[in-house]
Amino acid sequence: MAAASSSSVMVADTENKIPTGPVEDKVTIVYWNICGLAQPIRYALEVAGVDYSDIRVDPGPGEPGTPEYKGLWFARKKQVGEVVPFPNLPYFFDGDVKLVQTNSILKYIGRKYDLLGDAAAAHMLDMVIDETTDFDSAVNSRCYNDFASLKLWIQDELPTLLSYWKALLGSKPFMVCDRVTVADLKLYETLRKIRLIEQRPEIGTCVLAAAPEIMAYVQRIEELPAMSKYLRSSSYMERPLNNVHAQFK
Repeated sequence: MAAASSSSVMVADTENKIPTGPVEDKVTIVYWNICGLAQPIRYALEVAGVDYSDIRVDPGPGEPGTPEYKGLWFARKKQVGEVVPFPNLPYFFDGDVKLVQTNSILKYIGRKYDLLGDAAAAHMLDMVIDETTDFDSAVNSRCYNDFASLKLWIQDELPTLLSYWKALLGSKPFMVCDRVTVADLKLYETLRKIRLIEQRPEIGTCVLAAAPEIMAYVQRIEELPAMSKYLRSSSYMERPLNNVHAQFK
């Protein structure tokens, strides 16, 4: 059983608060002050029981489309790039380990804290992570650029996609094997996002609720002791899902 995690949340609202190394000598994740791409990483660290620093970068005082918008990050990016390869958000520190790319960070956490599942199913974990990346992109691109189009997408496309996930799940409790993996935590966040979207009056669909096997899967993840504790904690951020220039946040 993993020990309980202890996350320290800090909002980086000035340039010098955006770190160029581990904060408080802890595992450190740095991302915008939103759920976005970092939320599955936060879940993985919680489930692993890691004591970590969660640094959430303020996009700054400017309006979208102005030079000031996201200005804190762009002012700091060169310095971050002196220590982090390919500087981008999210980025991650664990001692001397410095990583970018959400899936790379998730797999690193999975390897270190036994959240990759059975070695014989490693190919399935890779597939679930990649498929979830595409799944999430289909949802999130519309959240940013054409939120209204999600109603038709949910009605026309989501039932088929959920049938694929249902078939992969089969009688297993989780997608890859009989224990939770980082791939499940990534997929959970996309399904959670869809649940919130369907609750919007202008969307008003119930496709996810009509897939009881998938809803039960979501519930199993939320009932994991570490997840249940985190979802009730002050460190947990339910919203915003996206940055301020998105149509759905």
